Amino acid sequence: MIDNHFIIDTNFILRYLLADNKDQYKITSEFFKEVKAGRAKAIIKELVIAEVVFVLSSNYKVPRDRIAQSLCQLLPYKGITMEDKEAVIKALTIYANTNLHIVDAILASHAQLSKTKLLTFDKKLKKLVDSSA
Repeated sequence: MIDNHFIIDTNFILRYLLADNKDQYKITSEFFKEVKAGRAKAIIKELVIAEVVFVLSSNYKVPRDRIAQSLCQLLPYKGITMEDKEAVIKALTIYANTNLHIVDAILASHAQLSKTKLLTFDKKLKKLVDSSA
C-alpha cells in the first residue's frame, strides 16, 4: 500500500460531513484538507456513497438536496479517486431531483451516460431512463 493512499469507509465520511464528534471531526477534517489539496489520496467506492446517502437520509433525516450538495462538493476534491465519479455525481443530482432511491439513481445515471438500456419493472425508473434516451 502506498503511504498516502487510503480507502475511506462510510463512517469516516459521515464524521466529516456531520461534524458530530469533535475528536473524529478533527481527524477527518485534517485528512480531507490534505485530500482537497491533492497531498493525500482517498479512494471512495460507489457502495460507500450509497450507504452515506442512506444513513444521512434515514438516520439523520438530512434533506435529499443537502445530501447531494454535500457529496457533490466533496467528490471533486483533487485527491479523491473513484471509479465512475461522473456517474456518481450525476446520480446525486438525480437523487436530489426525484424520489428515487440512491441505488436506482446510480443505475439510471450509468444507463444514461453509457446510453445503455436498463431492464427494470420499476416504472418511475424506466420512465426516467427512457426519457433521457
